[in-house]
Amino acid sequence: MYIPLIPRSAGALALTLMAFGLGFPLAATADTPQRLSATVDGKLFESDDDGIMYLMPTKGVLNLIASTKGASAYPPPKTPVDKLSINCSNFDGKPVKFIFAKSGSRSCEISFTQGVSQKPFGEPVAEYRMVDGKNQLEITSVNGKVIEGTFSFELMNVKTKAKMVITDGKFKAEDRQL
Repeated sequence: MYIPLIPRSAGALALTLMAFGLGFPLAATADTPQRLSATVDGKLFESDDDGIMYLMPTKGVLNLIASTKGASAYPPPKTPVDKLSINCSNFDGKPVKFIFAKSGSRSCEISFTQGVSQKPFGEPVAEYRMVDGKNQLEITSVNGKVIEGTFSFELMNVKTKAKMVITDGKFKAEDRQL
């Protein structure tokens, strides 16, 4: 009697690999609960552990992205999802304060998207980018893969030129890359 050694489905392959101890880790270990909050044009913006992604893909670059609290849940929320994106160069993994009054001479790119589209390649309700003003990001603590800090930014709608102010920003995030 012939017994095939090659599994016929993806599920069978996964079971076979796990039986031989060759299974792949599914996610990085999350040791620290993440949080981010800020006041965006007078309204509270909050993200939760599942809605925050902090990465240091290359030495000297910080990427912090946060979506509206509950945006990663299933089923997805019926309310609009907003997203804050902070990308800074010249980050050496130590506490630092970035102050950039001039938007053209900064080491950070900041964007805020209101109403991220639920459709692939769909347009958001509004998109804001940082402009000249009282812009600062402070990394107050670095402990291994965990950073904490504060921020405030002045942004402008890319289409209507309407201003937006983000104040009282606080975060704690963990780099959860494998």
